[in-house]
Amino acid sequence: MAEFDPSFIIPGEKKIRTMIVKSYKFNRENLQNLLTNTAENVSLTIDLWSSKAKHGYLGVTATWITSNFEIKDTMLENKYVSSPHTSEIIANELHQCIETWNLENHVTSITTDNGSNMVAIFPFLNQKNGCENIQRLPYTVHTLQLAIGKGLASVEILVARARRLINFFQYQKQVERLEQVQRKLGYKDILRCIQDVST
Repeated sequence: MAEFDPSFIIPGEKKIRTMIVKSYKFNRENLQNLLTNTAENVSLTIDLWSSKAKHGYLGVTATWITSNFEIKDTMLENKYVSSPHTSEIIANELHQCIETWNLENHVTSITTDNGSNMVAIFPFLNQKNGCENIQRLPYTVHTLQLAIGKGLASVEILVARARRLINFFQYQKQVERLEQVQRKLGYKDILRCIQDVST
């Protein structure tokens, strides 16, 4: 920084922490006002995932349409959820999030994956004040992926061979050889293997 802008004073750790807290409070208040003033009906999307350290986190995203037909989409929370990740615990955490953001009686649907613990949160959630009659919507892509996975079961041997072939081309030496062969054969566009990702 001394080279880039000698007049700039680098703030200390305490100052940076204070700035982060102020920014968080300011943005949280603005988001709360936006929700209060423009969100009549809200759809939530939730996902429970694990960090590399194997800690569970619940992500909650809100989507709504304003009276001017603008689509609004924001991350409300990404909160730590201790084990076990039962449907009752997830429902309690989600209800707490709904209360925190004053969304009682505004949530019309919640999109989740097809995990049994996610499907089973709705009986618990519907017992909570302000959360009655919330509709569950499954992730379309997750459902499609499950269907494709079952459909591929009949060609499992072929899929395994394709994976072995793709894995062969994960090393630089083989990739360069594949490119040379394609140039020799006159390919206009050089093709590369797409790595296998189950989802």
